[in-house]
Amino acid sequence: MAAYFDDKDLASFPKMGDHAREHWQRFMAYYGKAFDEGLLSKREKLLIGFAVAHSEKCPYCIDSYTQQLLEAGLTMEHMGEALHCVASLKAGITLAHGLVSKNISDKLGM
Repeated sequence: MAAYFDDKDLASFPKMGDHAREHWQRFMAYYGKAFDEGLLSKREKLLIGFAVAHSEKCPYCIDSYTQQLLEAGLTMEHMGEALHCVASLKAGITLAHGLVSKNISDKLGM
């Protein structure tokens, strides 16, 4: 069986606008503007995209942002550091959600 996610599909992403062109154009305008240089550099924004891509587990985004970061001159060392930020944040979020269980346990006195 072929892989569910095919890296060749990434080039077809613009076809997502074929059946809702106006929405697609608005999305692309918003997306493009969000990644323009601003208070954050293009490089910083690409690292954020890379981190979110991993956090959200999107293989297409991981592929795209990895390529963009490499083209921007970043290395796997940069990406590795970003990945550890994501991993530690996700671990902290998991632990923080444990407070819900602790609060319920405290409330019930068990």
